[in-house]
Formats: sequence, C-alpha cells, structure tokens
Amino acid sequence: MRTDLACLLLALVALAGCHAGDDAQTTAGTTASAPVATSRTAPTPLPAAPVDDWESLMTEQSRTVRPPPTIGGTGFGRPVAPGGLMDDSGSGTIPGMAIDHSSPNRAAQFGSAEVVEEMEGRGLALDGYVVPLEMDDQGRVRELLFVSFYGACIHVPPPPPNQIIRVVLRHAIPVPELWEPFHLSGTLHIARFDADIASASYEARDATLSTIPG
Repeated sequence: MRTDLACLLLALVALAGCHAGDDAQTTAGTTASAPVATSRTAPTPLPAAPVDDWESLMTEQSRTVRPPPTIGGTGFGRPVAPGGLMDDSGSGTIPGMAIDHSSPNRAAQFGSAEVVEEMEGRGLALDGYVVPLEMDDQGRVRELLFVSFYGACIHVPPPPPNQIIRVVLRHAIPVPELWEPFHLSGTLHIARFDADIASASYEARDATLSTIPG
C-alpha cells in the first residue's frame, strides 16, 4: 500500500516538472521572437541655399510692377539701352531717350516694398553695385545701399524698395566706382530703411563685399 502511494506521488511530481519545463520553453520562445523596438530620429533639414537672385526678393504680385529703369553703358558685361522709366510725377526719361542731367528734379522711387517673409535669415550671395550712404574720416564707406543696376542718380528712378538692401559692412572699404560690380555675402534680414535717396525693404549687417573680376 505504501509502495503504491509512493509511486503515485513520484508520478505526480514528474508530471508537474514536465508542465513547468513546457512553460519555461514557451516563455523563452516568446521572448526570443518578440520584435526589438528601435528609435529613429528625424533627419536634420538642410539649410536653405543662399539668395543669389534679385527676383527672389520680390513677391509674385510685385513682379508685375514696372521693371527698374536701364541706363547707358554695360551691366555685368551686357549692353543696356540709354534712358530710364519716368516715375509717377513725370520725372525721369523713357527708355531709348537720353537722360537730362541738367534737371534739378529728383526722380522718385517707384515699385513695391512688399517682402518675401521666407527670406528672413537667409544667406546672401548676390552680385550688384554700391551706393554709399556714409563715409568715415578716411573717406571709406561702411554703410551703403546695394542695388541690382549701377549709375542711378537723381535723374533715374531708383529700384523698388524690395530690390534694395541696406548694408552695414563688417569692415569699411574705400569708396568704389559706381560702375564697379561687387559680390555681397552675409545674412539677409527684413528691415525697412528710409533715406533721402531711396528706401530699402531688406538689410544685411556684418556683411562683406568682394570685387568681381572683370
């Protein structure tokens, strides 16, 4: 009787051990096949390319406004016709006519001051011309207007405000010739600037100018 009871107990213990082994194998198998979570960071967006085109400073709507005038001579090696556009007051000259420099009237600025908001903080890689604003005691210029065409005087309407950049240079430079082209580098900001000669919709501080080989 005791022998039968002992055999029964041994059988129950063995059966329980088998079930425990099966459970351990199942648990181990489940753990091994579980997918491993991986973290993925979003790629860092590339910085916007520098502004190298004057038209990119104009809104789509302002591009329908009359273009800036052209004057006699060459611009970036390309010949341009004499004469410029008349402003709304009647000052200036129409394309194809000689500019009357004897007139005491200043041609008013025309065109749009609307800005492209996406230009804020963009780098600059623009070619253009210098209109000095202030000079130091040594005859060097540090503050200027940067424009897309050269030779604008009081008898030729300046470009629209959104085609002029007020520039404060990192270092003053000798006053250049009005027809000497330059390459502007720096950071563009949206900032209204008003002067007697013209208004500007953009600004570049701590900027640098480099000459363009002719």
